[in-house]
Amino acid sequence: MVVAMRPPQVILVEPTGRDKPAYVKLREESRAWLEPWEPTIEGDGGVAEDRFAEDAFDRFLSSASTPQSRRFLVRLASQRGRGELIGQVSLNNIARGAFQCAALGYWVGHRFAGRGYMTEAVRLAASRAFGPMRLHRVEANIIPTNEPSRALVRRLGFRLEGLSPRFLRIAGRWQDHERWALTAEEWTERDGR
Repeated sequence: MVVAMRPPQVILVEPTGRDKPAYVKLREESRAWLEPWEPTIEGDGGVAEDRFAEDAFDRFLSSASTPQSRRFLVRLASQRGRGELIGQVSLNNIARGAFQCAALGYWVGHRFAGRGYMTEAVRLAASRAFGPMRLHRVEANIIPTNEPSRALVRRLGFRLEGLSPRFLRIAGRWQDHERWALTAEEWTERDGR
């Protein structure tokens, strides 16, 4: 029996300066959708950065490909190459040495939510993490009330490891997070390679 492969719905691309207008527009139109889950980052002088301002893209771009982070834009797949921008996937806090681990982060624009795009995008990011990047472990830290995000990592085989109280400052307050993880061995067993 031959199983037909479904064409990819999304692609991951490395960001460039040309992506700024679309990125800023998508984030702004999805602000109300994203704000409850956005980390609060204090800049100079203890003032929280506006994660939706134009200069947020500049910070994103400057950290897109470093030893500590790999950040990708998620675009709809297109026969012509780069389709419409719909979100972002990041591998953050990459630790090498004996650890070989990264923290996964992702978001999708409001009008693209619930279509399976981010499941595919995170699957692509995991393939890179466990493939060319040669990481051993990927973690996703998720607010327990974020059921869509919990369901996404569950679909991809991540395991719930526990609860980290007041783990990350989100929407201006320290919030508990569930720690979900996946190792290279689990990925290989699940992915069949």
